[in-house]
Amino acid sequence: MNTPVDVGRGRGWTHFGGVFWLYLLSFFQGVFAQETPPLTNYTSAVYNAHNQNWAVSQSSDQLLYVANSDGLLEYDGANWKVYPLPDHQIVRSVLCDDVVKTGKKPTVEHRIYVGGFAEFGYWLKGVDGELTYHSLSKTAAFKSLKTEEIWHILKTPDYIYFQSFSRIYRYDGHNLTEIKAFGNFMFLRYVRNRLLIQLIGHGLFELKGETFSPVPNTDVLSPSTVSSILPFPGNRILITTTKNGLYILEDDRLRPWTIGISRELQTNLLNQAIQLRPDSSYVFGTIQQGVYLVSATGVLQHQFNQKNGLQNNTVLALGQDNSHNLWIGLDKGIDLIKTSSPIVYSQANDNPLGSTYAAAIWRGNFYVGSNNGVFVKKWGAKEPFKPIPGLGGQTWSLKVIDDQLLCGHNDATFRIDKKGARRISDVTGGWVFLPLKTPTDSVILQGAYNGLHVYRKNRQQEWSYSHSVKGIPPLPIRQIIQDQDGSFWLVHAYKGLYRTRLTVDLDSALSWRDYKSPRDLPSEFSIELTEWAGQLRIRAGSRFFVADAAGNLKPDTTLPMDEEDAFKIRAGLAGDWFKLYKNRVLYYRRDAKPQSFDLSLVRNYETILPISANDYLFCLDNGYGLYNRLHDSLSLTAMPQPIIRKVANWRNLTEVFSLLPKVVLPPDVRSIRISYALPVYGQNVQYRYRLSGLSDQWSEWTSQSSVEYTNLEATSYTFEVRTNLSDRVTTYAFAVAPRWFETWWAKTVFIILVSLALIGLIIYQEKRLVRHRQKLLAEQEEKLRQQRLSSERKIIELQNEKLQSEIKNKSQQLSNVAINVVRKNEILEEIRDELKQVKDEMGQQFPNIHYQKLLNSIERNVAGKEDWVLFEENFDEVHEEFFKRLRALCPSITPTELRLAACLRMNLSTKEMAPAMGISIRGVEIKRYRLRKKLGLDNHANLVEFMMEV
Repeated sequence: MNTPVDVGRGRGWTHFGGVFWLYLLSFFQGVFAQETPPLTNYTSAVYNAHNQNWAVSQSSDQLLYVANSDGLLEYDGANWKVYPLPDHQIVRSVLCDDVVKTGKKPTVEHRIYVGGFAEFGYWLKGVDGELTYHSLSKTAAFKSLKTEEIWHILKTPDYIYFQSFSRIYRYDGHNLTEIKAFGNFMFLRYVRNRLLIQLIGHGLFELKGETFSPVPNTDVLSPSTVSSILPFPGNRILITTTKNGLYILEDDRLRPWTIGISRELQTNLLNQAIQLRPDSSYVFGTIQQGVYLVSATGVLQHQFNQKNGLQNNTVLALGQDNSHNLWIGLDKGIDLIKTSSPIVYSQANDNPLGSTYAAAIWRGNFYVGSNNGVFVKKWGAKEPFKPIPGLGGQTWSLKVIDDQLLCGHNDATFRIDKKGARRISDVTGGWVFLPLKTPTDSVILQGAYNGLHVYRKNRQQEWSYSHSVKGIPPLPIRQIIQDQDGSFWLVHAYKGLYRTRLTVDLDSALSWRDYKSPRDLPSEFSIELTEWAGQLRIRAGSRFFVADAAGNLKPDTTLPMDEEDAFKIRAGLAGDWFKLYKNRVLYYRRDAKPQSFDLSLVRNYETILPISANDYLFCLDNGYGLYNRLHDSLSLTAMPQPIIRKVANWRNLTEVFSLLPKVVLPPDVRSIRISYALPVYGQNVQYRYRLSGLSDQWSEWTSQSSVEYTNLEATSYTFEVRTNLSDRVTTYAFAVAPRWFETWWAKTVFIILVSLALIGLIIYQEKRLVRHRQKLLAEQEEKLRQQRLSSERKIIELQNEKLQSEIKNKSQQLSNVAINVVRKNEILEEIRDELKQVKDEMGQQFPNIHYQKLLNSIERNVAGKEDWVLFEENFDEVHEEFFKRLRALCPSITPTELRLAACLRMNLSTKEMAPAMGISIRGVEIKRYRLRKKLGLDNHANLVEFMMEV
């Protein structure tokens, strides 16, 4: 919303500077103080088209359409769009109409009829929200169309009339009819079921069919130019002329209607006029001095021109929307006057009031305190404010107590009377005055920059300064509220909440409690006190608290608050109360539904003052707003719900999609922009949205009227949007079509393939595991086999070692046997030789019988059979089957040769073999020779090696 320029608060002005400025202001001029409905300017830079605007109309879906020199303007409350005509003609006229199309399912077409040079037709909205132009003039065969410009479009119950200044083209929905007169004419009007028109240079005529019939007694209008024909109370007709005033037509008799601004209207060239709903008041638009709002009885209510906010004084078009607001098409821009607003404002581009903080009505005068001083005018009068000398600069409070007006000012504390301002104390920054009763008199407790102060009446019964309260720290006290138990709650201007008890005469503090966070409060900053519904409410950290009898705070369950949508409260009259949000105020009454006001109060000093029995004043950054609580709230139109304006491909914004429910977007569209709007005009609209299917979380409040979503999946979604002006939610359901590989059959095939792949993988893995298991088993078996073989080898080795040991033992035994045999034989031979020697020496002394017996015994034991049997047994055990193999080689071998062979295998020398065999060495050599021959060995062959290998 475009608001007038804020001239600034100027809190830092010195007293001298403020007085000097006010002196000059009071000397040269007063402050213009007309309270008017809110005004919004739409410049050409805002709507991005030509300056000139020729006609205004609103469709049934609440969208606004303006005939502009660049084309048709469409406005949805958030965005403007220009639709040029095919040949880019100036659009001179516009009219919105709904056409019902019959059929199996009747539908309603929202048509926007337009006219320009040699062209007229209508725009039709498609399912995607875009307008498509359909020319009617191109299908007509009227030659006059080539030179005519359509300046006016009129709807009657039966026809649509397209009008230039010399032709009328009547359209019945199918066919066009050309209607001509005997001269040029002004605009055709449908009033009181009559089609009336002025033929230039003549009076009024009534169009009946295709015939113009003169209206009796209207020739007086022949020198005038009739600018409009409107209904007038009492079944009469109001006729406005450009330069010759106003007339009333009653029973075909014409008489002037003289009102207070008649001469102004004649002088300023009355160009347009309309009648407003629902009070039947009138709006007159002029060429030179803007617009005049006049009651049905002719009393001027408001005037708007460049001095008080209008962009331009030349009015080209007037129109009223469905919310009863006034739209003005100007030679430079478009303006909106919210004539339906229950609040009137004192705001202007050069408003010297600045930001208001206080107001009061005293003895019929209306006082306003702002950052620029204190200003006064008569209550209810349309007269300028006048500054009060000496009070320039920041004013914090104005309060009437016992018929005396007190002022808490940045410089001091004053009492204001008819003569001006009188300083009653040097206490600066008096934020609040609290009147109290003591057992002896009445007093005022004041919170200021430096603590608490007390005022009493002097002998003249005038309020005067008494003393400061002892025991109270010199803190800036912005709010004071006395609790039911007599204690006082105090709020620091920036940080702090305190509770104190004072003596009966308010001389000093008896107790003092400082509330700290987080023990007592969530935050010590920006604390507020409000008495509401008979109880003190404390707001801290975006939460409300109440106090028990001991002064301990607990959350207030009657005022739950959403952190994302925090509010403050203010008490009003007779049970009224207000919820204050950042950009709006909700007004609650006992006997009515809540009303929403589009207001932004002074930040952190939000003030709503009941200044009379029925009036509230809203302190604003630029002036103030007034609301009469007896205003008829039933006349307010219902708040519409948001609308979805456009759904486009974010990658290609020229590709738009249907706004019908359950639309399916193409599979390659995964990023979209959704545009939405609330067709409410001249208000600060905030939006919240969410996309169910993607997130259930609502967005933060935003003034943006579009949102982009990217990387959407192929599924169903529901877009929801709501505004800060109502709880109504608009939904748009859509789905994103899947790509071929996202379809159910593709997913099914994919699942089957994946399943088969998994099954195959499982089978492969099982086989692989089997093979691996088999491999492991084989490796294990091989390992066991190797271990077994190793064990067997070790066993064999051990056995071999044992056998070798046994062989060694046997060999040793054989050797021992052989040695024993050799030694035994040697001994026996020695005994034999000794026996022989003894026989020889003794002769017959040694009997032969004994001698022979001994000799036989010796001979029998030399190389005896028993020794060789033992030798052979041991030899066979050591040299397994040696004798068998040797007999196999030489079957003719003798036992003596076997013994020789055994001695050779044992590697005995010839000398060792002779005694063992009981023969001489020569005998051994002979036997070796014979054995060599039997075995077929030549002389070079080693007989010992041969025996080793057998």
